[in-house]
Amino acid sequence: MDRRERILTALNGGIPDRPPISFDAHPGSLDGVYRHYGATSKNDLYIKAGIDGFSVWEWNAIVGRYRYPLPVVEDGTTLNFWGNAGQKHFGLDACDTIEALKAHRWPLADDFDYSEVYKRALEIRAKDMVVSAGHIGLGYQIHNELRGNIKALLDVTNSEYMRVYTAKLLEFTLEYRDRLLTAAQGEIEVVRADDDIGTMNRLMISPETWRTYYKPCWKAAFDLVHKHKAKIWFHSCGYIRPLIEDLVEIGIGVWNPFPDYVDGNDHNWLKEWRRGRLNLDGGVNHYTLVRGTPQEVIDETKRVLDMFAPDGGLLIGPSQVFIKDIPTENSLAFFETCLDYH
Repeated sequence: MDRRERILTALNGGIPDRPPISFDAHPGSLDGVYRHYGATSKNDLYIKAGIDGFSVWEWNAIVGRYRYPLPVVEDGTTLNFWGNAGQKHFGLDACDTIEALKAHRWPLADDFDYSEVYKRALEIRAKDMVVSAGHIGLGYQIHNELRGNIKALLDVTNSEYMRVYTAKLLEFTLEYRDRLLTAAQGEIEVVRADDDIGTMNRLMISPETWRTYYKPCWKAAFDLVHKHKAKIWFHSCGYIRPLIEDLVEIGIGVWNPFPDYVDGNDHNWLKEWRRGRLNLDGGVNHYTLVRGTPQEVIDETKRVLDMFAPDGGLLIGPSQVFIKDIPTENSLAFFETCLDYH
C-alpha cells in the first residue's frame, strides 16, 4: 500500500498492510531520528524510511488564510484571531455580561481567504498524503481558552449567558467550516476537533453540563463535516469515559490518543467496546517513551499493535507528541517496531 491508501484504510476501520504511523513533534525532538535516516523533515522521513507521519495539524492540514495582521499587545505577545495567547490573554476576557457578548466583535467567515484551498489540497494529495483540516473547537477547551478557567466555570452556571455564547461561537464555526470545505471541492478527507475536558481521573465539568451546552454544538459541526463527506478526528487526552458513548453517537470517527494511564482508558475494555464503532490514533505510553529502555519501548509498541491492529482502524502513535525528553534510541525503537509490524 502507498501512504494515502494505508492511512485511509485505517481511518475507515479497515486493516492495512501495517498500521500507519501517526504523530506530531515539538521542534528539535526528532533531530536524532532525522540524522539516523538522512532526512531533513517529517515528510522526508516517509520518503527516506517509509514512516507515514500522518497528522491533522501539520503540513498536510488546511486552514483559511486570515486576511488581517494579528494583534500584538503591550507585552509583545502576538494574539491569534480570537484574541488568545496561551493562558495569558483571553479573547473574551471582558465579556462578563450577555450585553458584552452581543457587542463583541466575533470572527467572521469573511475574515479568511479560501482561494488557495483547493490547489493546496491537490498538492497534498500529490505528495501521497491524506488531506486534513484543522480545527474545530466548540467544547469546554475553547471556552477555557476564550475566558480562562475560572470565568468559564462560572459561565456554565448561567444558562442565558451560555445560550448566547454557544450561539455566537457556533454561528462562526459552521459558516467558516462550510466555506473551507466547499472551497476544497471534496478534497478534505478528515477534520480535526479538540476538547481537552478531562484531568487524569475526572471531568472538569459534569457530564450533564457538557451534554446541555457543548454536545449540541459538536453535533451540528460534525453533521456539517459529514455532509461534506469528511471524517472527524477527535483529540481528547484526559478522562472522557462518561462521554465516549455521546461522542460516538454524534459522529466522531477517530479518537486520539487513548492513553491507558488515564482513568477509564483500560485497553482491554477499549478493545472490546470499540470494535466496529470507533477508530483509534495513538496508544503507545508516553512515559515509556520518555523513561523506558529501548526494549521497553519495543514491548509497549508491540503490545498496542497486537491488541488493536487485528481489529482494524488503528493508526499507531505515541499518547502525546514527541518531545526533546524522549531519547533518540527510544524514538527509533518505536518507529522501527511499527515499520516491522505486519
